[in-house]
This record gives sequence, structure tokens and C-alpha cells, in this order.
Amino acid sequence: MLRFILLFCFQILFIRVVFAQKPELTAGPMPGYIEHKETVIWLQTKNASSVKLVYWLLADSNSTHKHLSQTKLVNPNVTSEHHFILTQLHMGATYGYRIELNKKAISFPYPLRFATKPLWEWRTNAPDFTFITGSCLYVNDSAYDRPGKPYGQQSNILSQMADYKAAFMLWLGDNVYTREADYGSESGLAYRYFHTRSYKPLQPLLASKNHYAIWDDHDYGSNDACLSYPLKYSTLNLFKSYWANKTYGNGKEGIYSQFSFADADFFLLDDRFFRDYQFLNDSLFPDKTQLGEEQFRWLCNALSYSRATFKFIAIGGQFLNEYTDKESYNFYKKERERILNFITKQKVSGVIFLTGDRHHTELLKNTALVAELGYAPYDLTSSAISSKASDISKSAEFKNPMRVDGTLVMENNFCALSITGARGKRLLTITCLSAEGKILWEQQIPESALKASQP
Repeated sequence: MLRFILLFCFQILFIRVVFAQKPELTAGPMPGYIEHKETVIWLQTKNASSVKLVYWLLADSNSTHKHLSQTKLVNPNVTSEHHFILTQLHMGATYGYRIELNKKAISFPYPLRFATKPLWEWRTNAPDFTFITGSCLYVNDSAYDRPGKPYGQQSNILSQMADYKAAFMLWLGDNVYTREADYGSESGLAYRYFHTRSYKPLQPLLASKNHYAIWDDHDYGSNDACLSYPLKYSTLNLFKSYWANKTYGNGKEGIYSQFSFADADFFLLDDRFFRDYQFLNDSLFPDKTQLGEEQFRWLCNALSYSRATFKFIAIGGQFLNEYTDKESYNFYKKERERILNFITKQKVSGVIFLTGDRHHTELLKNTALVAELGYAPYDLTSSAISSKASDISKSAEFKNPMRVDGTLVMENNFCALSITGARGKRLLTITCLSAEGKILWEQQIPESALKASQP
């Protein structure tokens, strides 16, 4: 009898302990891709058995249609990432939403909003819009970091990015920094993604606007990792779990993708999954590649198909830079020439590369292509958000002749890109901002400066 009573008491205690665990929103919410009538909201929970997202049209006075919702039932004993795909939305509309865990609403010190795309095609000029971009987010974790001064810098830049009025953010890679104790195991990789994403100063930025992302070596695997990285399918799954792009690669491999916003197209490249190691001998491997043949062919078709005024090609490492000995397309000269040759022969207008990785920011341009292409493509490198900035003042590339004067920044920063103006006279304004929100430089590129010559 005593044994029965003790067993009963233990069971009651166990139940109380389990149910006493408070459900947590460990990260998010974060709006992902956005379309005319669809979007996705990402978030991560712990100890929750039900997760509900309630959303409403802010301008709708009809209360019978005001609140819509989705609910997911989950295992409360695990941490879970959720993608709420919201469909049949109104076009060009702003929505509010809330998150409920176990039927209890979570409060936030900032509003939760998202806005769908307006249907402007064949009706009006393309809408003006702004997006922000950056790379290299390092969140300190003393048990795993190298000895000495912390590599991650202050988090105040994240507040500046959250407050900056923009439609979306495009993350340019190294959005997570795996450490030596992480990238040798699936559990280590999962821990690092969780640790970075749940960083409290990051949450207002995630909620403030929509997000798209690519990766580079540190959120793919080990430093300078290539196609031989043994856990690349594990990080592929993590990337899909933690980001909310519309598509990923060919559906089985890679993360490359494409999306449009107003009259701009964005081509998100994968510079790791199919990448040959940079130090493979070129004479032994004349077809050495970053993209792989399938992704290269996809890019050529996508660029050729595009009718966008501006065509942004996002890739983790620098593309145009011919004056660096650091990891970049300078180790893949033949493939770089192949891509630029396609752009030139196909007469693709409006090309601007968006790159990260280098821990400094600069705007490069290739004027050598003007004679045949009709314009000089640009390469905007935006880095670093919170990783330690690099000082290249004593290196050979400090006086890089490809750099637009006054655009080198060797401190933590991010960039904002705004597209404004009437059809045929669109203007791209690039603004580089410090961690305190101070404008460090600004450059304007009119649509006419990126027009390919006619064949």
C-alpha cells in the first residue's frame, strides 16, 4: 500500500513539474517572404503544446472578417521552429498579428505588422521602396569563443537596423558563426543556430520587417568550407528551418532562390553547397566552380528572363574584386569571366552584386566592361554587422582602383538601398550607416547608368 501511495505521489509531482514549465517564445516572430496575397511568419517555441497566430486586416472595419488564425499542435518537450504560411491575403494591405502559446497571448514592446505587395503592374509606376542589407552577425558565447577580446561587438547596431524604415532585410551570409565545437556535429550546429537566433537584442529587428537570406561559410559549416563539408545536408535543413525564403535550391540541394520586389529582381546564390575548394589547382581543375553547373545555368536563365530595372545578385563573398588575395571570386577567375561574359553577350541591364564576408564595406565597379557591355556593373560589399571589423589600410588592396572613392568603411555598419522615381527614370540610392545610425557615405546610381548597349 505504501508503495502504491509513493508511486501515486511521484506521478502527481511529475505531472506538476511538466505542466509548471512555462511555454516560451524563444525567438521571433519574423516575417519571411512576402507576395501579393501570401506571406510567412517564422517563430520558435519551447514548452508549448499549442501555438496560434491570429492576424487581421488593420483597415478592415468589418469585425466578422477581422480576425483569422492558424494553430499548430506541437510536442511541448522539444524546441520547435514554426512557419505560418498565410494565404488569400488582401493585396497592398497592412496586417497586424499576435502570437498565442497554450491559448495565452504573448506581449511585445513593439507592434507586430506585415504588409503585402500592391498590384501596380500595368496600372501605375513601380512603387518606391527601401531595403537594408548586411552580413557577419557574431553573437558572443564565452564557453565556445576563442581566448582574448570578444569577437562580437556591441549590439546597438541591431536597434538601428530595427528602427530603419524598410520593406525587408536581405542577409548576405555569416548570419550565424559556428565555432570549432559546433561544426563537427549536428547537435553542435543546431545549438549554434538556436543560440544566435534567440539573442534578445536581435528580436526587434526580426519582427520589424520581412527577411530574406543567403549563407556563407560560417553559417554553412567550418571556415572556408566547400562541397566536401560532411554535414552540409544538416546545415541545409537548419537553414530551411530558421529562414523563410520562398524556395531553396532545386528542392533537394542548395539554397539558391529568386524573388521580386516592385521593379527589382533579387537572385540569391549559394556559394558553398556546390563549391570546389578555392586552392584546387586551376590547371588540374579548369572547370573549378563556386556555383556548380546546374546553379550557373539557372542564374543565366533567370537573368535572361528578368525584365526588372535593377537586378541584384546576392552572393556570400566578393565577386568583382580583382585586387584581393582573400577568399573571393578571385580564386575562380574562369567562372567569374564566364558569368560576366554571359551578362555582356546577353546584354543584361541593371546588374548589381550584393556581397558580404570581408568585415569591411565598399562599393566596387568594373569599368573595363563599359566598352562592350555599355555600363560598369557594381559590387556592394556590406560587412560587418557585429563581427570585428577588419582594417585593410596596410594591405595591397587599400588603394583598390575598382573602389568608388569614399566608400571604404572599416567599422561595424549596414547599408540601406532605396529605389525611387518614375518609370524610365528610377534612381537607386545606396546609404551606408554606422552602428549609431550615422550616414557614412551615400551613392546614387540612376537607371540610365546601368543600361546595356544594344546589339
